[in-house]
Amino acid sequence: MKKFFFLLAFISSINLSAQNFAFEQIGLSVKPGSEATVLKLVEDYYGGVKKPVGVNIALNSVAFKGNDVEVTHFLSFTGSVPSLAELRKIRSGDKYALFNSAMMDHAKIINQTAGSTLVRINPEKGLDPIAQVWRFKVIDAASFAEEFSNLLKAVPQPGYLSLGQFSHGISALGETHYIYETHKDYETAIGWGPKTEQEQQAFINFNKKISGYATFLGTYTTTNVKNW
Repeated sequence: MKKFFFLLAFISSINLSAQNFAFEQIGLSVKPGSEATVLKLVEDYYGGVKKPVGVNIALNSVAFKGNDVEVTHFLSFTGSVPSLAELRKIRSGDKYALFNSAMMDHAKIINQTAGSTLVRINPEKGLDPIAQVWRFKVIDAASFAEEFSNLLKAVPQPGYLSLGQFSHGISALGETHYIYETHKDYETAIGWGPKTEQEQQAFINFNKKISGYATFLGTYTTTNVKNW
């Protein structure tokens, strides 16, 4: 019970609005040579709709990934729960069916996931062009959040950083949580990592503490193609 109340206090102290921030993400495997066509299809459809206030639509390509990740692109929708529910109404009807049919000629849907963000830091940098995602299978969410809080105290965060959870579309691997961090450019992304002895120790402590209740499932890195 103590850990449960800590989790609530931790989330509230970082960003109250994060509790209502959600996402839906479609993982695509785009056929080689069809990248420009897919971008045009998404541009033609989502560039012409009236989005609910606060919604961001993004097409991102996968730059680095492990051999278990089939996805080459992500089409993502982020915003408040009510705004995403409103957007879902737009993603329907004959025009959407035609768009979806055309997309399937050039890409295959690998997965569809949805969830919510528990913590958001530096949200004004959320549209930085490069992002890295760490995936975890967590069986003690409160302890995981506590150790994540300890990590943040020791390691500066120059970009956008979020801790979130999956609620729909969980794979057989069982990923439940993710850590998402953005970078302003390629150099910053490649050079990311602990720079001081204190930061190195903080990462060692984090990995050691979570090892009993969280399984690391790998990372992938994306570059932004376009936002709407």
